[in-house]
Amino acid sequence: MPKRPSIRSAWAALAVAIFLAAAGNLRLWGALIGGPEPLSWTALVAVFLAIVAVFGLLLQIVAVPWIFKPIAGLLLMAAAAATVFMLGYGVLIDRSMVGNALQTVAAEAAEFVTPRNLLGLLGLGVLPVAALCWARLRYGPLRSELRLKAGLVAGTTAAALAFAWPSFQDLSFAARRSPELKLMLNPSSPIGSLISYLHGRSHAAAALTPIATDASRRDEPGRRRTVFVLVLGETATAAHFSLNGYERDTNPELSTRQVVNFPDVTACATSTADALPRIFSGLTREECSDLEFDLDDRETLLDVLQRVGVSVLWKDNNSGCKGVCERVRYEEATGPPELQHDGAVYDEALLVGLQAELDRQPGDLFLVLHQKGSHGPAYYRRSPPAFKRFLPECSGDDVQRCPRDEVVNAYDNTILYTDHVLAMVIDFLAANSATSQVAMLYVSDHGESLGENGIYLHGFPYWLAPYEQTHVPMLFWASPEFYEAHGQSLVALRAASGRPYSHDNVFHTILGAFDVQTASYDASLDLLEPAPRS
Repeated sequence: MPKRPSIRSAWAALAVAIFLAAAGNLRLWGALIGGPEPLSWTALVAVFLAIVAVFGLLLQIVAVPWIFKPIAGLLLMAAAAATVFMLGYGVLIDRSMVGNALQTVAAEAAEFVTPRNLLGLLGLGVLPVAALCWARLRYGPLRSELRLKAGLVAGTTAAALAFAWPSFQDLSFAARRSPELKLMLNPSSPIGSLISYLHGRSHAAAALTPIATDASRRDEPGRRRTVFVLVLGETATAAHFSLNGYERDTNPELSTRQVVNFPDVTACATSTADALPRIFSGLTREECSDLEFDLDDRETLLDVLQRVGVSVLWKDNNSGCKGVCERVRYEEATGPPELQHDGAVYDEALLVGLQAELDRQPGDLFLVLHQKGSHGPAYYRRSPPAFKRFLPECSGDDVQRCPRDEVVNAYDNTILYTDHVLAMVIDFLAANSATSQVAMLYVSDHGESLGENGIYLHGFPYWLAPYEQTHVPMLFWASPEFYEAHGQSLVALRAASGRPYSHDNVFHTILGAFDVQTASYDASLDLLEPAPRS
């Protein structure tokens, strides 16, 4: 058996700090070196030494028996995982991304277990941790140990200052010009984001905060019941809808229905975990951003509707409702074998049993259909064979290794399939229009990056998010009776559809659709008002 190497704990702490600064921050070095205005070599050395000094200080503090190896190992693995995802998908890890990751279900997480990602974790995390565990750490007398630790920290700090002094102007300009650089600092940024997320969760209000407590509805004898379907899209970006001018015909069925398309719609977030609670909260995106607590303990639109007598059903083919539907009926989409493939259920399964639901519920009904939609990275799993029109498509989970045109093909096939599912919802509602006022609103929770500028997937910090992640499709369909009952018309709504809209409109549009009277309702945010806001 080979002899285990022996090393002083202070030197081991410095070695880990150097490894974290170098290999753990590959995304940061790529941005500093390959950016439009790369830093000088002296500035780069200053940044490197500063990171080593800070990490070194923290690691020297914990470089004591029984503590150092576990903490250093966790830091190395955290840095490795963050590096793999930041490099592989072009993402940045902030509080929102941490929340999105923690709420990812096992089936979605499994799609990220690719050979490329596993190899990255092995090289950047597992092997360094194994080497650290194998080494024998030596600890000298306390006074000698403290002198060595202080000397190493002082030396790296002095070297960092020496290089930073002549490069101060370059460093200052870079920090002001590219504030996103701080999100690339690894593992401090991911760990800080995790702490911030957990802190916010722990300080959420203990009691459920009610909203729209004055809500009521007008009693109109003889009025047909209202059936409203909200289809929550997943990861659909507006630029890939042919209704919005995309060169490929990804909306062949919707283009033959009398839909109102809204081409300029902004999402309130770039992840499902953030978007869903905000959409149903009744708060604008700006108001949500100003909150010092999460929305988990606040009533939602669904609570308000249920309280005024509207039956509510949430059908899900995704990873759950992120707390939005906890107090209403919830069903997971199921279907016959032809609607299932490789452990996944196609979105058509959301329509299974809907007619029975309408027949069973004589009163007003609000249905939420939460799609799997275009969720990545395994886009090819989201569309059945009959909808794979754009070929060849990327047929693996490791989208970074596929040619970009194949990734786009796979993604466009999901949009084509969503077009079919929405057409089916419209046809289902139209078949019930003789007995009900029926309508459907479709909007995606956020968009998706498909390799533009090296960025994949979604969840980018909102203030930095590319257009593809924040510009989402939204469209509306209703029966003539529904339009008439609300003093609106297809022509008038289409005339106003080109104006800027956002997720903020959803809450108030649905309150208006069910004639809910409350001070929380803002008519200027209701899509169905005869004179929509300018």
